[in-house]
Amino acid sequence: MKKIITTLLTFLLSIVASSVFANTGVFYGVGNQVIPIKNNDIRLEKENVTIKLTIEKDNGKFGVPLIPWANVTATFYFKNTVDKKVAMQMGFPFLDLQGFGDETYVLKNLDFKVLSDGKSVKTELKEGLIEKKFDPEGLFKKVFAWKESFTPHETKTVVVSYKLLMGVASANSVMRDFEATGRKYYELDRLFPAINYNFGYITKTAYTWAGPIDEAIFEFDSREFIEQLSKPDFIKGFGLDGLQLSRPVYLENIFPTSYQKKNGIYEWKFKGKVPEEGLSINFLALFIPLLEEELRPFLKANIQKLKETTPDEYHSVLKQYYGLLTAYSKPSNQFLSGYFKDVRLTSGQSSFIFDGDKKYLQGLAERFDSLTDKR
Repeated sequence: MKKIITTLLTFLLSIVASSVFANTGVFYGVGNQVIPIKNNDIRLEKENVTIKLTIEKDNGKFGVPLIPWANVTATFYFKNTVDKKVAMQMGFPFLDLQGFGDETYVLKNLDFKVLSDGKSVKTELKEGLIEKKFDPEGLFKKVFAWKESFTPHETKTVVVSYKLLMGVASANSVMRDFEATGRKYYELDRLFPAINYNFGYITKTAYTWAGPIDEAIFEFDSREFIEQLSKPDFIKGFGLDGLQLSRPVYLENIFPTSYQKKNGIYEWKFKGKVPEEGLSINFLALFIPLLEEELRPFLKANIQKLKETTPDEYHSVLKQYYGLLTAYSKPSNQFLSGYFKDVRLTSGQSSFIFDGDKKYLQGLAERFDSLTDKR
């Protein structure tokens, strides 16, 4: 059966991949090829990684009006545990090209730097792993490699810094069947545009060092980005101001869930080991009303666009979005169950970026029929 892929936004999303780097690790190899290996002499005692989002002047360059830069500073504290000198090749994996097709733009703006005990270190970008047994998931595509040496029992601080754009993609693109119900679902998808901002940080290379880590702290500062999200210009930039929304509903899906959050700063603290799955930060914008006075104009405007779907079907899907986002109700019939089965926005462990949003959405979920004259 034929399938159709939904295009949910009125603009082209140019950057579709996650923005992902990994921790510093130990790599074997000469020339251009490197392989992660275990080192039993050098211990990674502590690490402190800070990721700060900033908004720069060149937003809109790729067809998306607001793309934050993630500025990363990763500080690693090492110790030589043996009575001999140890020389090695360290590396910092560079995992993807963010959908650009080549490395030119990413590497030009990356500003990748390594400081070893305060001194600048020359790095070389090398090809990653060939042997699958060392990396079954194929994570290490490219590696910034450099030489380090430790005198007996020497401690050393290595600081890695870089910046790159967050990943941006449609958050509600679904494969749909090309039959009567599938075409309805496809039409509905287009009337519920959503985008996902994402950043990932892989910690798996921590396994290449000797012994357990004492402490690892990761901090993600989203304050500048969140401040921009609350401005009306965000809606206008996407060409969706005709929907008469003050702003979208903002969701967040953060992993691991053990973080502490305060005023837009997320912090993880780990003892003994770091999660092999890494860290994942997702901010989602769903373009549906947040305020009661926006609901009826929004509903009316979208009903006028329907061709495959009936007004009652559209009404029930919009209502169900609020029910699922607030855990107020689950799909009550086959049509709704089929539609939301593939809508990722309403599944998983999502919470709200703005603390007061759930209160507004709960009110819309509870009074939806009366607010839309559907009793």
